[in-house]
Amino acid sequence: KLMPTQKVKLTTTPQKVAAANSPAYIQSHHNRFRFAFGPSQPTNLEASHQDMQVYTDGALGDLWAWVSYPSNNDTVIVST
Repeated sequence: KLMPTQKVKLTTTPQKVAAANSPAYIQSHHNRFRFAFGPSQPTNLEASHQDMQVYTDGALGDLWAWVSYPSNNDTVIVST
Protein backbone atom coordinates (compact mmCIF):
# COMPACT_ATOMS: atom_id res chain seq x y z
CA LYS A 1 0.00 0.00 0.00
CA LEU A 2 1.53 3.27 -1.10
CA MET A 3 1.19 6.34 1.06
CA PRO A 4 1.56 9.91 -0.12
CA THR A 5 4.25 12.27 1.06
CA GLN A 6 3.78 12.93 4.75
CA LYS A 7 5.46 14.62 7.70
CA VAL A 8 6.71 12.31 10.47
CA LYS A 9 7.83 13.44 13.93
CA LEU A 10 10.96 11.58 15.04
CA THR A 11 11.88 10.84 18.64
CA THR A 12 14.86 9.16 20.26
CA THR A 13 13.02 5.83 19.86
CA PRO A 14 13.40 4.21 16.42
CA GLN A 15 10.17 4.05 14.45
CA LYS A 16 9.49 2.27 11.18
CA VAL A 17 9.12 4.89 8.44
CA ALA A 18 9.19 2.59 5.40
CA ALA A 19 8.48 -1.08 4.79
CA ALA A 20 10.77 -3.66 3.23
CA ASN A 21 10.48 -4.18 -0.54
CA SER A 22 8.94 -0.72 -0.93
CA PRO A 23 10.79 2.32 -2.31
CA ALA A 24 10.97 5.32 -0.02
CA TYR A 25 12.60 8.74 0.15
CA ILE A 26 13.11 10.48 3.50
CA GLN A 27 14.45 13.99 3.97
CA SER A 28 14.94 16.38 6.88
CA HIS A 29 14.82 20.11 6.27
CA HIS A 30 16.77 20.96 9.44
CA ASN A 31 18.76 18.27 11.24
CA ARG A 32 20.50 15.00 10.56
CA PHE A 33 18.65 11.89 11.66
CA ARG A 34 19.80 8.34 12.35
CA PHE A 35 18.52 5.34 10.42
CA ALA A 36 19.00 1.61 10.12
CA PHE A 37 17.50 -1.28 8.19
CA GLY A 38 16.12 -4.51 9.60
CA PRO A 39 13.06 -6.63 10.39
CA SER A 40 12.65 -5.33 13.96
CA GLN A 41 13.20 -2.14 15.92
CA PRO A 42 16.94 -1.55 16.39
CA THR A 43 18.28 -1.97 19.91
CA ASN A 44 21.94 -1.10 19.25
CA LEU A 45 21.45 2.54 18.22
CA GLU A 46 25.17 3.01 17.56
CA ALA A 47 24.91 0.57 14.63
CA SER A 48 23.21 3.14 12.42
CA HIS A 49 23.72 5.63 9.63
CA GLN A 50 23.28 9.39 9.91
CA ASP A 51 22.24 11.80 7.17
CA MET A 52 19.71 14.44 6.19
CA GLN A 53 18.20 12.37 3.38
CA VAL A 54 18.04 8.77 2.28
CA TYR A 55 16.52 6.86 -0.62
CA THR A 56 15.91 3.13 -0.43
CA ASP A 57 14.50 0.68 -2.95
CA GLY A 58 13.38 -1.49 -0.03
CA ALA A 59 15.86 -4.30 -0.67
CA LEU A 60 17.65 -3.77 2.67
CA GLY A 61 14.48 -4.28 4.72
CA ASP A 62 12.30 -2.08 6.89
CA LEU A 63 13.70 1.43 7.38
CA TRP A 64 13.80 2.75 10.97
CA ALA A 65 14.54 6.38 11.81
CA TRP A 66 15.17 8.38 15.00
CA VAL A 67 17.13 11.31 16.38
CA SER A 68 19.98 11.28 18.86
CA TYR A 69 18.73 14.31 20.79
CA PRO A 70 15.24 15.82 20.89
CA SER A 71 14.73 19.29 19.41
CA ASN A 72 11.99 21.41 17.89
CA ASN A 73 12.89 20.41 14.33
CA ASP A 74 12.72 16.62 14.51
CA THR A 75 10.39 16.09 11.59
CA VAL A 76 11.20 14.32 8.35
CA ILE A 77 9.30 14.22 5.09
CA VAL A 78 8.60 10.65 4.00
CA SER A 79 7.41 9.56 0.55
CA THR A 80 6.58 5.90 0.01
